Amino acid sequence: MKKKLLSFALSGMLAFGALFSFSACKPQSGSGSGNAGGNSTGGSTNNNQTIKPGTVITDETAKSSIFSALAEADPAGLTYAGTVSLSAAQGAQTHTQTIALEGAMLLGKSVSADVSVSLEGEEGAQYLLGFLRESGAYFAAGDAEGETVDFQALKAQLKAEEEPLVLEKEDAGPLPAIFAAPAAVKLLKNTTALFDGVVTKTEGGYSLSFDLLEGAKNFLKGAEAVAGAIDEAETMTVTGLVSQKFVGDTLTNLFRGITAKELASLAELLPEELSSLLPEADDGSAKDYLLGLLRSGDFYTKVTGGEEPWSDYKTFGEVPLSKAVSFIAGEEVDLSALKLKETLSKFGEELENKLAALLIDLLSIEGEVGEENVDLSLAFSFDENKKLLGLTLDALAEGAVTPFPEQDDGGASPENGNGDPVKTAAEDATKVHIGLKMNATCTSAPQLFDLRGCKYRTESGTSEIG
Repeated sequence: MKKKLLSFALSGMLAFGALFSFSACKPQSGSGSGNAGGNSTGGSTNNNQTIKPGTVITDETAKSSIFSALAEADPAGLTYAGTVSLSAAQGAQTHTQTIALEGAMLLGKSVSADVSVSLEGEEGAQYLLGFLRESGAYFAAGDAEGETVDFQALKAQLKAEEEPLVLEKEDAGPLPAIFAAPAAVKLLKNTTALFDGVVTKTEGGYSLSFDLLEGAKNFLKGAEAVAGAIDEAETMTVTGLVSQKFVGDTLTNLFRGITAKELASLAELLPEELSSLLPEADDGSAKDYLLGLLRSGDFYTKVTGGEEPWSDYKTFGEVPLSKAVSFIAGEEVDLSALKLKETLSKFGEELENKLAALLIDLLSIEGEVGEENVDLSLAFSFDENKKLLGLTLDALAEGAVTPFPEQDDGGASPENGNGDPVKTAAEDATKVHIGLKMNATCTSAPQLFDLRGCKYRTESGTSEIG
């Protein structure tokens, strides 16, 4: 069973739901996300002129009102569905697989979610059911009896009196708490400030869309200035790093609307020996709290113990960046030898190729990826009154995978049994296409599967969920 694909699809859907809940969470007062203007009737007119569907909104006040509507949305839950189509063609042969996903998520102080995943292809059909609850994460996976997957029948089998489908249970760890933590919610929501969004008038309202790939490339270009400064200043400290304009602006955007107390509460999810070292937090700025930790001699001494090699410094801010990186890496790192600006620039240029290779790896096809084409976009939809309706995620990854070249000990091209050279890598290229589309819709009462009566495995046998 292709558990890699199914597990990826399951994780992706849960992450998609988390992204939605984070992006749509209602911020507390002081976040600066109040209504910035626009028509109370939904903005279908501008200066008494009707805005036609398909028109890109360029007025900054009108655009700001859509961003505010996203920040102020507070749905109780959502339902979602998605499909992933995969095909690999080599010569006249084409192999296809389809992954279908569906589920729901309940939002609030805690997060619960259902995900049902099916994989159908030439080798038959497989399924994966996932249920995230406060008590843990429950999973069931296997081969379908027929050529297609029947989710309703599988869920009924979970409660069958004879030969029930038994769930596997895993500790969900801090995941539900992280999903519900105000700081984490706002932090991920604030990532939209790092990308340029496009507001468009639609037939029934508005859309706010992001080109995530292009946004990532632009972000990396901005980071190149910081990398260049590190290359030129071998003795740059941690304080010197956060003093860089790009870093400072990024921190300001990410921590906007987050209080020090909220950030400290999120840190409480860390091991107690770490979280207990944090100083008391108030309702001030999370960014100021974080920068204060870098300046605090007391915090530095508590964490390091004042022992070698930390005895040469009094605060984390004074620590040279090279030493901080070496400590994290667990070995000596020469930052000047890394040529960070050049490395970062090259990474940005190869980002599309790396993303294509990452997705193609799910098909267990090995080789060098070329002729890549990747698109990744996220769009939020609103009605005429700027009420959030849902979101759509679209992704496309294409590429030609050529086998890694093979050579004999002498470096000559290998020959087949007839003494003729084997086919070149280009002739062996596999054309791969991966398409993904996911939709989430706001709902006031998402229906989650009732796990009561289901069986799950324990060390001593099986137990029933009460």
